[in-house]
Amino acid sequence: MKRRFIRYCLRILFLIFIACPLYSATDDIITHLEFKQLSTLNGLPSVEVQKVFQDKDGFIWIATRNGLCVYDGYGVGLYNSNLYTPDLLTDNNILCLAEDNNHNLWIGTQEGINVLNKETGKIRKGNYPGIGNHAVSCLMATKDNTLWAGTDAGLFRYDIKTDSMILYAGKETNDLLTATPIKSLLEDSEGDIWIGTWSSGLYRYSPSQNRFHAYPKMNKRNSAHVVYEDSYKRIWVGAWDSGLFLLKNPKDANRISWTHFTHQPGNPSSLSDNIVYDIAEDLNTHTIWVGTRSGLSVMRQDEPENFINYKSRRSPYRIACNEINSLCRDRLGNIWIGALGGGVFMVDTHKPKFNLYRFEGKQDDIPTNAIRSLFVDSDRYVWMGVGTYGLARHDRTTGQFFYYSRIPEFSQVESMPTVYSIIERKQSGELWFGTYDGGIYAYKKGRKVEHYDIENTGFIKHLCVSSLYEDRRGNCWVGMRYGIGVKRADGEEYILRNMMVGNDNLDGCYVRDMTEDADGNIWLATNNWGIIRISGDIDYPDALQIANYNLKNGKLPTKTALCIFCDSKGRLWAGTEGHGLFLYDKQTDTFQEKSRRFNIPGNMVGNMKEDKQGNLWLGTNNGLVRMTINDDMDQEDFIKVYTSADGLQDNFFISNSSFAKEGELFFGGYGGYNSFFPEDINDAGEEVPFYVTNIKFFNRSFGSLNEDVRNRISPKMPAYTEKMELPHIYNNFTIEFASLSYKVPELNKYAYKLEGFDKEWQYTDAARHFAYYNNLKSGTYTFLLRATNENGVWNKQVRKISITILPAFWHTWWAYVVYMLLLIAGIYAAYRTVRNRMRLENQLRLREMEQAKSEELNYAKLQFFTNITHEFLTPLTIISATI
Repeated sequence: MKRRFIRYCLRILFLIFIACPLYSATDDIITHLEFKQLSTLNGLPSVEVQKVFQDKDGFIWIATRNGLCVYDGYGVGLYNSNLYTPDLLTDNNILCLAEDNNHNLWIGTQEGINVLNKETGKIRKGNYPGIGNHAVSCLMATKDNTLWAGTDAGLFRYDIKTDSMILYAGKETNDLLTATPIKSLLEDSEGDIWIGTWSSGLYRYSPSQNRFHAYPKMNKRNSAHVVYEDSYKRIWVGAWDSGLFLLKNPKDANRISWTHFTHQPGNPSSLSDNIVYDIAEDLNTHTIWVGTRSGLSVMRQDEPENFINYKSRRSPYRIACNEINSLCRDRLGNIWIGALGGGVFMVDTHKPKFNLYRFEGKQDDIPTNAIRSLFVDSDRYVWMGVGTYGLARHDRTTGQFFYYSRIPEFSQVESMPTVYSIIERKQSGELWFGTYDGGIYAYKKGRKVEHYDIENTGFIKHLCVSSLYEDRRGNCWVGMRYGIGVKRADGEEYILRNMMVGNDNLDGCYVRDMTEDADGNIWLATNNWGIIRISGDIDYPDALQIANYNLKNGKLPTKTALCIFCDSKGRLWAGTEGHGLFLYDKQTDTFQEKSRRFNIPGNMVGNMKEDKQGNLWLGTNNGLVRMTINDDMDQEDFIKVYTSADGLQDNFFISNSSFAKEGELFFGGYGGYNSFFPEDINDAGEEVPFYVTNIKFFNRSFGSLNEDVRNRISPKMPAYTEKMELPHIYNNFTIEFASLSYKVPELNKYAYKLEGFDKEWQYTDAARHFAYYNNLKSGTYTFLLRATNENGVWNKQVRKISITILPAFWHTWWAYVVYMLLLIAGIYAAYRTVRNRMRLENQLRLREMEQAKSEELNYAKLQFFTNITHEFLTPLTIISATI
């Protein structure tokens, strides 16, 4: 424990001691503020921003002179009166906003009050006779859900029981406050309400005593344009044309006083302007921010007389627009700035998690910040391959920086090529620098640099030495643009030849990185043959076994591998260009794609290092990734993504520009290099709210549908609904969603699933923050949604929306009942018809039979009588003949 404490103290002292020509981003945040103008906010209806406000759900609302906008990190929704909704608002000039506990957003305009019910999306106009069409300059909802309105007609309190506004003036205020224009309202930490007026001074109302207090005149205008309480419970007052005031003993009438801050011509450290628009406190830097007519003034708490003034011109601290009209600190600590004529800016003032080192043009002989290779030697020198300009060295103990031409041992090196790889030989202590078109330079303190090339060695066959690696036995492997050489620990040198795999000769492999696994195999990441494994005894090079993993044999779906790394658990990882991260599967002898499994951003992994906790750190083309992987990789793994917003040199990291020493990690790129101790990075893993922001049918937003249709689908807006019923014609739809993390929203990730349709979770990113479904059958589905913030931290909450697609009327149950009845009726009718026909046929047949029998009987009778007659006539004839 004691050793750890001493180590921690030494580390702190070391960081304090470092002061060098390199710029460290942790020096002073407030003197290097970066104002991010969000491109997705280019669709604002006006660049004249009156107010920036974050609601309780996390959405950002922007009040402009041409309507109200809501921002979710990707797009802007607009509420204003226009050709299609001519009577939506009483006025499009939005001055202020407030939210109560019932999801109502109160909108103060140049002409009265409007109330937006966020759940239903409906806006009602406040018909309050006392306010009428007067300008509403400020709105405030107190902790007990009481709404106050400051207007040009005075101070009002909303009575929810009667839906009316009660004017506070005259007797209601102890005859202190008149119906004067109110410009600012504040509820302090003790529940008192502060009222700032245009020209009638400052007042305070104590609800517990039901008593108003008036304050002495502080300026010639008696202006209290804006009132603010900081985290130290101090009251600040910004005046119109009279500067800034800090009250002392604000609630003691006998001891009340103030400190006055004004603009002093010729003093660049004074307040930027005497017209104060807004005040805010940045809790990350513990500074007071003052928005004025002439820029942004930032005041340190320990230097209250000195302001850092950001202006659009004539200042070393630049901001795009001078008139800073609104300041808002969101829940994650970002500062939002609304400007008159400049739109909206966002500033991240969190302390960087990483030390950042750049040359910043202070070294004339190095016109680049690109770091192509990194190494820290035993003397704590950081050796860097800098762009195409050779080599540089940074002494971290003294803070001194040297270009290679200023290092005595390099005095005979006239021009050093690009340095691709740096290693330290364990036995000799030499530093070897592999260069582009220059072979190898060997450095040892106190000795002139030695140069190895094709002519004086037996292990270099091409001058482009792209990778160097020393194995556990002390053999040095030299990877080149065309092939690989070996300088054994015993001094033997040779080039590996006839590296045959089937009919393929791998002698011309372009080696980018090398590593050794637990079994002593050497693995090569190459630019043209994927991954190569070399097995066997290096003392017998002709007996080495070569295996290849590439696109051709299907063992790796690419030919371009950038890096390869064996972690402490024996797992072999490969980073590729265009295909991301892979993990070697020994059973199948293939590399399995893992970028989608672990949700790795981008499609390139160029660096891999492991910290003392066993976490893997990946340098990608879209940030630095920390992977906490379980041994079985079956449980939930933790992925965290860091970006330039966290203090990284850039989101792109140059392949193989990384190093690890004594627990400290180094990663380089085109913007310099970062160093950090992973255990010192404190990530609370804050969860960010996320919502379904819109549902589109036939490319029409839910809010643009006819009100009757909307109400039939859901009485609530998509962000608040839990159940939707869709007519059968709406079985094609798009669900849009957003994670309300605004620092780097393009790095937010999402997972969604439509139960009843999707068999597995579908993963997507900010570029496709929507889910599309078409031709769904009627039935009930459940849409599930999960999301991360920009660091890849998954929110534990799962949002659910039950979606029922109603069948067409010809597919309803009663339709099927009718179909059944009709079928039964048809069958019965057919039965009756057949039965009647058979009966008729039987009757006809019976008649025919009876008639036939009758005729037959008649014929028989006729025959009988004929025969009888004949029998009688025959004897008579005989008798007659005889007579």
